[in-house]
Amino acid sequence: MILRVILTVILLCIATCHSLEKGDGFQVFRVLPTTNQQLLQMIRLFETADTDRADFWHAPSVVNGTVDIMVAPEHTGQFQKYLEKHGYTYQIAIQDLRTLLIEKEGNISTHSTDDAFFMKRLHDDVGFHSRLRMGEYYSYSVLSTWLQRIAENMPDIAKLIKVGTTIEGRDILGLKFGKDTPDKKVVVIDAGIHAREWAAIHTASYFINLIVNSREGDPQIQNYLDNIVLYIIPVLNPDGYEYTRTDKTNPRARMWRKSRSPKACAFDGVRNSCCMGVDLNRNFDFRFSEIGASRYPCSEIYHGPSAFSEPESKAYSQFLASLKGRLEAYITLHSYSQLWIYSYSHRKFTYAPDIDETRRVAAKAVQELGRMYGTKYRHGTGPEIIYAFSGGSTDWAKETLKIKYSYTIELRPGYEEWNGFVLDKNQLIPTAKETWAGVTVVLDEVTNQWKSSKNRESELSRIRQEKCSDRLSGCAYWLQSSPNICRISQSTMIRDCAKTCDLCHMITV
Repeated sequence: MILRVILTVILLCIATCHSLEKGDGFQVFRVLPTTNQQLLQMIRLFETADTDRADFWHAPSVVNGTVDIMVAPEHTGQFQKYLEKHGYTYQIAIQDLRTLLIEKEGNISTHSTDDAFFMKRLHDDVGFHSRLRMGEYYSYSVLSTWLQRIAENMPDIAKLIKVGTTIEGRDILGLKFGKDTPDKKVVVIDAGIHAREWAAIHTASYFINLIVNSREGDPQIQNYLDNIVLYIIPVLNPDGYEYTRTDKTNPRARMWRKSRSPKACAFDGVRNSCCMGVDLNRNFDFRFSEIGASRYPCSEIYHGPSAFSEPESKAYSQFLASLKGRLEAYITLHSYSQLWIYSYSHRKFTYAPDIDETRRVAAKAVQELGRMYGTKYRHGTGPEIIYAFSGGSTDWAKETLKIKYSYTIELRPGYEEWNGFVLDKNQLIPTAKETWAGVTVVLDEVTNQWKSSKNRESELSRIRQEKCSDRLSGCAYWLQSSPNICRISQSTMIRDCAKTCDLCHMITV
């Protein structure tokens, strides 16, 4: 009898351990801080929590604002006691996250089957098929191969670009669309800087799929290809993204947010903790480490040892900086909360000088997005509509590169939705479609402004040609006698001998 009890206990232990390894029992708590003290306690927990124990899906920002926290099965009891001890109002929004992942994203432990199927199709299809089936999640190797094939087979509209190389040696790839000339304005769109935000990566992929397959029949897309240069980088954090796919139904892997940089250690007040990864969207050199970021490596918002310490953020900042002067709009796609965020996000009521124009276009984009399915977005700075943070890519781009339109878009679902990062696959295409509708507002602004400037320049050139003449009769003689006179006495020669000196383009209109 005693032996049977011992065997039963051992079997239960084995089953429990196996269940934890698979990711069973992860719960998502929805917590409501109702006092300032509770909010400050929750912010402290957010900044110091070990992601393996408590993973914040939303940062605590305001009193009576809900906070969603994924808690590992071995810590749920302890976490409930903590909430009850400090008088928090809470509910368990997701009883078993692994079950939800299986239901919404499929019970597939690896992506090797997906890869093999797609690679076989690329090899066997007669001719080139640029269309990737939307409404699905693909591995980075599949997306990379797809980008390469588009560039190889459509060199007239698309060029493969390499932004940099990740810590694990993957190329960060994107596509450059449009006929490039030095005077054209540039727009950059990226996604996937946070590994678990699969809906954002799908949306960027949808944009690419739409452009390459609708370019001939859609006048709007043709207009963009003719008049601007558009870069789309669908996955900025390939290492992290691939890690989230190692076991797609294990919340510990699937909900990974950071890069995969080597372990760093820090004393968190209890012990010396060591963890991998850096939050790349806290690693940019804008108010680095000031707010909404953590110095603890085990935190999901760990900002890294210094600004641009990570190869991914450093390479991307150099890529964006190489476009300075031409880069008119920068959009980064995230999920979730249905927000359209503009600068600056480190402090409330802190704006760039052109805030009125930034806000006008954001309001117009949100309105256009909502027309398609009625999805409600809010727009504003980070601390106005979600929470304050520093070290983000859009704020750095706005401040350093003086980009006119710099936006972070948080896609579906809404802030109050309990499913968070686990978006129904049947919402992927609608999410991408409505987001494209909002993005086209920004693209139209950039395109129309460039065309207007070109039209104005053309008109000024016409007027200058009409006004261009020699006011004096001795211009040819002076030039023959003194070949450098047009350069030495430029202002006088513009007035008196503009035609002979070929200075028509400098006439004031």
